[in-house]
Amino acid sequence: DAAIDPWGAINPDRLCLLVLLISGLSLVGYVVTRWLGPGRGIAVTAAAGGLASSTAVTLTFVKQSREPNAGARQLAGGILLAWTVMFGRVVVTATVVAPALFAALIVPFAAMLVACGTAALLCLWHRPPTPAGDVEIKNPFSLWAASKFALLFAVVQLLLELGQEYLPQSGVYTIDAVAGTTDVDAITLSMAQRARSGGGEVHAAVVAIVIATVSNTLVKAAMA
Repeated sequence: DAAIDPWGAINPDRLCLLVLLISGLSLVGYVVTRWLGPGRGIAVTAAAGGLASSTAVTLTFVKQSREPNAGARQLAGGILLAWTVMFGRVVVTATVVAPALFAALIVPFAAMLVACGTAALLCLWHRPPTPAGDVEIKNPFSLWAASKFALLFAVVQLLLELGQEYLPQSGVYTIDAVAGTTDVDAITLSMAQRARSGGGEVHAAVVAIVIATVSNTLVKAAMA
């Protein structure tokens, strides 16, 4: 079964596929961001950078907002736009691994996407164009970046296994919230692969992914 279903059993081949999935999505944003270069519009840079790393976009725009006449309102809109792209990325990632999650994820994530996207539009609408700073995003296909994600994914898997074994469900959700503060992709992939078993795992996976995403967003807001 493991040979037929590459997302099934936990094995090195499956881990490589998961790392390639996340690195591939990040690579698209990385290439576009590098191709655009500094000086492009905030909205364009935020959308491209959000696909690779919404945290990097947040930190870059916050730093830029400290400069005189930087256009703080537009930069805030760019940050919100990057978060909006991140919400869409989470849904795509989870659906690729576990298609059954899409129907359950679409409602909460559509709500987050619309709310954040509307706020971004209000900040960016009818504003004079402001050039964006150079978003510092590392190559997602570097050995170091891939190794860090693989290690983080393994740690999250271990914590979830221990949590399900020794903690009530609320304790597992606490682990999801803590894991989401550093990286939402690892918890998304971990819960998505569990949801492939069906049954109650789908509901638990959706709740966990939503919690991790909200936690990650709140941390970035606090950083800003």
